Amino acid sequence: MTLELGDHVWYWNGRMSLDKNIPRTTWFPGVNPNDPTDYGGHGKEIFNYVIHADEIARGRPHMRNHEGSFAWLNNNPGNITGMPGGPDYGQYPGKFNWHNFLIFPTWGAGYFAIAQLLRSASYRDLSILDAFARYAPASDGNNPATYANAVADALGISVGTRIGDLDDDQMLVVQDKIQEIEGAVPGDSLAWDSEDVPPEIAAELPAFRRVARPRAVRRSRDAFTIEMSAPVDPSGFTNGLGGPNQGGHQGPNWYVQYGMDLGGAAGTAVYAAFDGHITRYQPHDPAQDSGKVYGAQIFLRAPNDMMGGFYTHLTDVPAGLGPGSTVSRGDFLGTVLGFGGIPPHLHLALVEIIGGAPGGQYTGVDLYQTFLGLEASDPDAVVSVTFRQDGTPPDEGLRAAPIDASRGRSSSAAVAVD
Repeated sequence: MTLELGDHVWYWNGRMSLDKNIPRTTWFPGVNPNDPTDYGGHGKEIFNYVIHADEIARGRPHMRNHEGSFAWLNNNPGNITGMPGGPDYGQYPGKFNWHNFLIFPTWGAGYFAIAQLLRSASYRDLSILDAFARYAPASDGNNPATYANAVADALGISVGTRIGDLDDDQMLVVQDKIQEIEGAVPGDSLAWDSEDVPPEIAAELPAFRRVARPRAVRRSRDAFTIEMSAPVDPSGFTNGLGGPNQGGHQGPNWYVQYGMDLGGAAGTAVYAAFDGHITRYQPHDPAQDSGKVYGAQIFLRAPNDMMGGFYTHLTDVPAGLGPGSTVSRGDFLGTVLGFGGIPPHLHLALVEIIGGAPGGQYTGVDLYQTFLGLEASDPDAVVSVTFRQDGTPPDEGLRAAPIDASRGRSSSAAVAVD
């Protein structure tokens, strides 16, 4: 058998199975067929591998309190299930893990799928209480009422609220809460040519995909430094309109609470303030613009997956940019969108991810004064910011060299798509 992207493989002692369940009675004759946890004493030796384009994810999701939960392995933070021929939420077509869990190509795709599902016809007319009776049914061992109340409490509203009445910001709260409740225990992220990939699995990988591109899963808390530059073209910058915890920048989400509103005339170019890859993207839909939520949204995460940023109030985003796109500091992301009587501005929020995504601790970062300084400085000014991975605010270092001419800002800056 030749493996494909999205395949999951149970592996033990040289044996492989693409079945959704571990073939216990075949691998371990004599085990109790009525006890799904009876592995003949070999449970810790069994691993689940999932084949992704940028890694092979490995874990032991069948073992309690062990590494690599299904949510993590499958890039499925909502543990969404499906069936052959079911709706397309961005998952690998026809690929399922245990319990019919969908398998997604990226964490961002799985996160976005939660909103797609809840906005579907099956859920949008249900109350929060009824929605979670369907999403997490008691027949699967869940407590849907407790689940629904946890979501409603996070939103500060009643469980009787209709799902279809939630705005985009509220839906992000729901997505975050579901991700938290479902949990995602990191496992091991292996390169395709890693010696830790069993030879039986390696022999079945498509040869043209055997490249060393592992997703970073950082468990260390070593400090790291990132160079940052002005995100709004200084030629169009007007003024600061409020930083973290000011005005409408309130919790519970870091991408709202730690927002930095950098004023700029409508149409002013917006750039990547640091190197990274896009984990989630919501394009600009003028029909959905409101006084609170308007313009395109971009979640950008640093290459080491240990800090990230959220951009919104954008338009004119380059075609082809989306989840999986890699951008360099200074690359063009779009332009400032003017809406109604709101002073035009970029909303940018930063977060440090202690321990690394997806399972790390998300801690908002206040660099408002730093960015105001960058906007008022030389257009090519750069600062080095050190994140210590210990929960303390980052250190801003000395100004570094200007942006290389080869990476200078331009509205035609290339965007590489993986």
